Formats: sequence, structure tokens, C-alpha cells
Amino acid sequence: MCIAAPAKVVEINREENWLFADFGGARQQAKLDLLPEVEVGDYVLIHAGFAIEKLSEEAAKESLEAWEELLEVLEEEDREMERARSNQ
Repeated sequence: MCIAAPAKVVEINREENWLFADFGGARQQAKLDLLPEVEVGDYVLIHAGFAIEKLSEEAAKESLEAWEELLEVLEEEDREMERARSNQ
């Protein structure tokens, strides 16, 4: 199973055909072979080192909100598991 989160394009090098995208503070480099029209400020999905899909800003924000909710749930589950371990 493959999961991709939206990343905002922050730098493009057309001569070498790559971009850097920001995942909430973490930067990732990706090839532009599949999305040559992408621009700085666009949101993309990255898989296996390639930008594979351009997202609208609205779709990216909805997806990022869903990721935040998921991370909050996972963090709460981690806290509950840690409390259960400490009570054994």
C-alpha cells in the first residue's frame, strides 16, 4: 500500500528536471518527468522520487487537514498505549 501526502513545491531546477517540495518542514527532491508544467507554489503528490500528480490548493488543504486529524489520532493511541504499559 502506498500513501502520499501533498507537498508544496518550493524550488524547481528545469535544467536538471527536478523540484524540491516541502512536507510541513521536511524537504524532498523529486523528478519532474511526469509533471513538466508544475510551478513553484503548486501542490504535488510524490511517489518513488517522482512528482506524480498536481493538486488544486483546495484539494491539498483538505488532504493536509485529514493528515493532521490522522496524526492526532495516532498520537493519542500512542499515549494510551504508553499509559497502559506504565500501569502493568
